[in-house]
Amino acid sequence: DRIYAVIRGGAINHDGRSMTISSPNPAAQEKLLCTAWENAGINPCDIGCIEAHGTGTKIGDPIEIQGIRKAFRHYTNADGFCAVGAVKSNIGHLDGAAGIAGFIKAVLQLQYKTIVPTVHFKRLNRNIDPNHLPVYISSDSHPFPVYSGRRICGVSSFGISGTNCHMVVEEFQKK
Repeated sequence: DRIYAVIRGGAINHDGRSMTISSPNPAAQEKLLCTAWENAGINPCDIGCIEAHGTGTKIGDPIEIQGIRKAFRHYTNADGFCAVGAVKSNIGHLDGAAGIAGFIKAVLQLQYKTIVPTVHFKRLNRNIDPNHLPVYISSDSHPFPVYSGRRICGVSSFGISGTNCHMVVEEFQKK
């Protein structure tokens, strides 16, 4: 069997109380990412890409980016080192299959050692503060960065009722 990538670890949690059934909780997403990275046994500074849930909404995307920013800030103050993208810009929202679509995109980026562009991206959501972001929007194809000798991608998927999941996937390297 061909091995395309290795799942290093992950985590799931729930938003708990939030304003509405579809309003995400940035504190829950922040905690989710930190827990997933700890479970995976990685240094988050080695993550070259996050495949975000990225619904393209005025509220959801800023909350997701806020959670990512705060999670990374537990480990580093570096800016612009990690690409962020979402497969939904390519194929739309697949409801229950959205997470597996993001996972497949992440694995393909690792396999081909390439960060692919977020199609149809024209400008940053005005509700996202562009200053001091550890992530950048992948707007063109470029080599997947190698930090500490390996390529690592995070994959997020969030349910409408507050269920959050994040997985850490690493390129397979023959020993």
